[in-house]
Amino acid sequence: MSRRVQRRRLPRGLLLVLCGAGLGFCVLVPDLRVPARASVPPDTMPASVVRAPQRPRPRAPIALDLGEPAASVSGARVLRRLTSIRERVVSTRYQHRTLVRESRGEYAWDCSGMVSWILAREARPALRGLRSARPVARSYVQAIERAPTTHSRRGFRRLAHLTEARPGDVFAWRRPLDWGPGATGHVGFLLSRPVPVPEWPAAYVFRVADATSFGHQDDTRPDGSGGGYGEGTLLVTTDGEGHATGYGWFGRHSDWIVTTSVVFGRLE
Repeated sequence: MSRRVQRRRLPRGLLLVLCGAGLGFCVLVPDLRVPARASVPPDTMPASVVRAPQRPRPRAPIALDLGEPAASVSGARVLRRLTSIRERVVSTRYQHRTLVRESRGEYAWDCSGMVSWILAREARPALRGLRSARPVARSYVQAIERAPTTHSRRGFRRLAHLTEARPGDVFAWRRPLDWGPGATGHVGFLLSRPVPVPEWPAAYVFRVADATSFGHQDDTRPDGSGGGYGEGTLLVTTDGEGHATGYGWFGRHSDWIVTTSVVFGRLE
């Protein structure tokens, strides 16, 4: 990748929507440097990327309960593992080859690499059910989509409505088709249940743990850190009936929404 960089002044939310999904390209936020060939001007945005609706400025923070227990035994094990990572991490970075040295607090991976590493230790039936030596985000979407809502199938139970999601559950989405070649989507774990956004009808925010190159709203990854493991706040839009139809990478502050189905699965 070229090291030449350039600056463009574009909406902050747009950068985080695109880069966070691991596309291999992104647009720039003010005062942040990234490779020039990664820059995408607004007039070439895919049709799946739409401007967020006009809405009042948020008046107060939304309380997200990080102490709520998981809804399944496997979900509880995942939460304990995430707590261990949070307490141990000394260095982390985003890369497609998973490299973890727990004793040194070193965690290097991408989103699916992180989820797979954790499932291998805390929810092996779900990982085996993917039937892939190297699952990607799309693998998780497919597994959750195929799972029933009444019982588990190959380690997953699909949640019919967004409001059913609880800490320890898995979220995932596909990269929209009009984005071209690149990463297959994104996957991670919920740390809180989704909560409605007062100023944004049919939108919800929730806290997540994931691995990405750019952070979300109120993220633990410092800007320009190179990403890796972290925790932040995502926003999803819905059809008004509990089905997630898109996401805002930077939570309530997202200027852009990516239209794609977001699925939620429980580890059982």
